[in-house]
Amino acid sequence: MSSPQPLRKDKHAKLKVTESGDYTRYKENHLVPIVIQDFFTLAAEFPLVFVKIGKTDEFVPVALMGLREGQNLYCQAEEYKAGVIPVSFGNSPFSIARVDETSDQLIVLLNEESPLLSEEKGEPLFDEKGERSAYLEKRIESLIKVAEQTRNTQEMCKRLTEKKLLATQKLELQHRPDATRYNIEGIYVINETALNELSDEAYLDLRKMGLLPIIYAHLTSLQQLRRVSEMQYQADKVAKAAEAPAAS
Repeated sequence: MSSPQPLRKDKHAKLKVTESGDYTRYKENHLVPIVIQDFFTLAAEFPLVFVKIGKTDEFVPVALMGLREGQNLYCQAEEYKAGVIPVSFGNSPFSIARVDETSDQLIVLLNEESPLLSEEKGEPLFDEKGERSAYLEKRIESLIKVAEQTRNTQEMCKRLTEKKLLATQKLELQHRPDATRYNIEGIYVINETALNELSDEAYLDLRKMGLLPIIYAHLTSLQQLRRVSEMQYQADKVAKAAEAPAAS
């Protein structure tokens, strides 16, 4: 798979984009990165947890959409299985990045291999004069907002780390006695004991930063582990039946 390329009117002038609710492109992502705004919409459907970025001490929040690595239970078919989507799902086929690590200048990237692109149907990226279409301007505006949300999310994770509120949590999930037991490591959650033991000043800092609603949305979302565990059980059951030799 090729890397996204900078959006250029001379190269992409004839391209059009179709909107789609088919998210099967994420079917192998059981952990989906999210931003601050996602906490308020996704908490009723998915467990929202934190993971470390590689071998660094930096964290990123994610929606847990499956217990088996490489299997997103919600995105296996064209019909998406939830009523809410992460902000990032609406970005494709675009993405946005900094020109370099020291610059605040952003550049719009395009996944040229996306099935959402064609020259025959959809919303044009550029008009007949080679200028950005109203559709493209709207998409770029949305991408810039996501970039800002991503920065705010990174700042939130730094604050939670500074206050030592993130604690590793080994998840041991087994929906039924006949189900596979899943032991998931590398997950971090808010330590409620540490939260309750914060000084009044530290607690007020969290409130001033607007982090308390996000913290409680995260803690509430952990109730959805049962939902995902049940979905994984049903998916495993179907997969096992498909693998069984046909009865003679």
